[in-house]
Amino acid sequence: MGYRMRLSCASLFLWEYSVYDIVEILLQAGIKSMEFWAETPYFWKDRFDSMALAALEETISMMPEGCTLHAPVLDLNPASINDNVHEVTIRETLWSLDLAKSIGARVVTIHPGKRTVHRAPTDEDWDKFLKYLRVSKEKADRLGIQLSLENSMPGVQSMCSTPDEMKSVLEKFPGLFFTFDVVHAFIQSPQTAMSFIDELSDKIINVHVGSPHNGKPHYPSHIQKNMGAVLRALKDSGYDGDLTIEIDDQRYSRPLSREDKVMELREEKEYLKEIFDHNL
Repeated sequence: MGYRMRLSCASLFLWEYSVYDIVEILLQAGIKSMEFWAETPYFWKDRFDSMALAALEETISMMPEGCTLHAPVLDLNPASINDNVHEVTIRETLWSLDLAKSIGARVVTIHPGKRTVHRAPTDEDWDKFLKYLRVSKEKADRLGIQLSLENSMPGVQSMCSTPDEMKSVLEKFPGLFFTFDVVHAFIQSPQTAMSFIDELSDKIINVHVGSPHNGKPHYPSHIQKNMGAVLRALKDSGYDGDLTIEIDDQRYSRPLSREDKVMELREEKEYLKEIFDHNL
């Protein structure tokens, strides 16, 4: 891919902090890149303010290895039965591509659609999702931005939670990449996670790293240590893109202080360094 592995962290883990504080915490933990979630509250609430955008650009420029961007996904669904939700999901993704251009993001990760009700997606649902991908990919191409689709958590409503579905969608959009969320795949089964690597390693450009814990995603890998075989298979496949720590602080049994979060990130980094044998 002409890429080199960079260790990153999703701003999701540091939700309660300003973007400046998020950058400071990551740098203190020895992490030089960030996956910036557009919905990070301190930015999101002022996102149409030109001063807020300028401040974001300046703050992210402090990261020595730059950033990727996660497009807005909360309350959104590109396959929604509600046409208004479907259309606003497209608009938010197009806006996020402009944001990515402003902050120099290497990759923009987007989510698949899902059926609005708890039933298997219909052809109509898939048509809406594919329209969303077509419009988003056209704009990404115009801007010269790499667009990457994340695999879903398994579930009857889900799209792209299996290697076959993801492969089918990626084949329809040459140049669309794959953000591999190892936890989403592993929760379905360890074999599903391995199959994603076996079948789609050449499309992976970003990896969300974490572990499942009590059936829920995004617990730190260094505590759970059940993801080692999958991560080693990823390494053996020759993967060299972004490696993005994605931890949900609500998975911990107690609230984490700023110092706690720095320590957790340092320990996660050390664990990943051991596996990837890389100068992360």
